[in-house]
Amino acid sequence: MKNTLFTLVLVSCILFLHASARTTAVGKKAIEFELSDQFEREWSWKQNWKGKSTIIVLSDWKGSDYTPAWTTPLTAKLKDRVKFVALADVSLAPGFLKGYLRSRFRDAYQTPILLDWDGDVFSHYSFESGVPNVLFVDSQGVVRLHEWGKGSAEQANAFAANVEQLLSGR
Repeated sequence: MKNTLFTLVLVSCILFLHASARTTAVGKKAIEFELSDQFEREWSWKQNWKGKSTIIVLSDWKGSDYTPAWTTPLTAKLKDRVKFVALADVSLAPGFLKGYLRSRFRDAYQTPILLDWDGDVFSHYSFESGVPNVLFVDSQGVVRLHEWGKGSAEQANAFAANVEQLLSGR
């Protein structure tokens, strides 16, 4: 009885710690990718962002409503100092919906949104589903910050301050 109870408690603790562990992309090298946007324009990491300080905003359908809460203040504060790229996880969409989804993105967004049909970029960056994930990749191609959430003013301001600190070398 004691061994069974001990085993049950131990397994519960391990499962709790695993479930509550925060997976982050900090320290990972930027993934080289080639993706198209909703206008069917091709983009590549190598040609557009490699060697440049970049903020990557990753979102799936569930988190897309919260994306402006991040992008609006970050763009206002950092647009002259970093590049930005937004990606949408469309990997769960069946192939026959590609045209429809592109048209929906065209109608909804004027700025390019790169469509990750295979989910490779999202997987590489340890994407947390349901909310936008915001990453800062330095000019050496290393992820220095990775946050996610609904983008409260406090979250976005703290992220911007941390980016500014990294850019200034402090």
